[in-house]
Amino acid sequence: MRGTASLLTACVLASLLTGCQQAPKGHDQLDAVLWTQTAIEHEVLYQQIYAAATRQLQPALADPQWDALAQAPRDLSGLPPALIVDIDETLLDNTPVNAKAVVDGGAYDYAEWYRWVEKAEARALPGSVAFMQAAAQLGITPYYLTNREPGQEADTLRNLRRAGFPIDDAGQILTAGTAIGGCQQAGSDKTCRRQWVGERARVLLMVGDSYGDFIAAPNRLSAQRQMAAPYQAWFGQRWFLLPNPTYGGWYTAPYGDRDELPDGEKRALKQRALILP
Repeated sequence: MRGTASLLTACVLASLLTGCQQAPKGHDQLDAVLWTQTAIEHEVLYQQIYAAATRQLQPALADPQWDALAQAPRDLSGLPPALIVDIDETLLDNTPVNAKAVVDGGAYDYAEWYRWVEKAEARALPGSVAFMQAAAQLGITPYYLTNREPGQEADTLRNLRRAGFPIDDAGQILTAGTAIGGCQQAGSDKTCRRQWVGERARVLLMVGDSYGDFIAAPNRLSAQRQMAAPYQAWFGQRWFLLPNPTYGGWYTAPYGDRDELPDGEKRALKQRALILP
């Protein structure tokens, strides 16, 4: 009888303990961050795209009329060769910040992001350093167009150098809101910054993880397709687009970029945008 009671007590305790263990809270970014950090497919895709971009360096350099800027034809004579590259999720992997938000079960923490930038410890993404070093050996100057904030240039410079990227000084880093004389656009739109580089250099290639790293358009798929149509042949030739499932214009487009909406409403609008069988 005593043995039966002890067994029953043990079963009850085990049941109670199991009941106290809560399943991890669901998070919209779990699978995206997991894929980015652990999938061989992500690693190989980056290596593949950067290898293709590296092969284009010499043909682009050899053609004096080669230009990767989506603007009216211009006089390229005498302009030194350059690259325009994005930084975050193009060269540097910042997904540990996303991963912390997933594990903590909360929203993306911008205070954590600012601390991360100050630490300057983001690792280089696969293939990126070799590509940038190959360009530097050919005498091609990189311009780093990023939507990091003004004032973060010094920490960004330190991170790029620590990761092995070629850069002479912070003047090659153009953050969001960089003042460009004679150009009114600011904020996250990179059009003015691209034009600024184009006045000083012949841009051979552009590399990024977002549509806006190449050309500006409203954050709607139909408008983006229309704007990109004349340049379809440039992808994989002059423009090299990397995969980023963690953030971008596509992430906020279903709810019209209205970040003030409650999370539940944002999720409902994203589900409504899905194509079902």
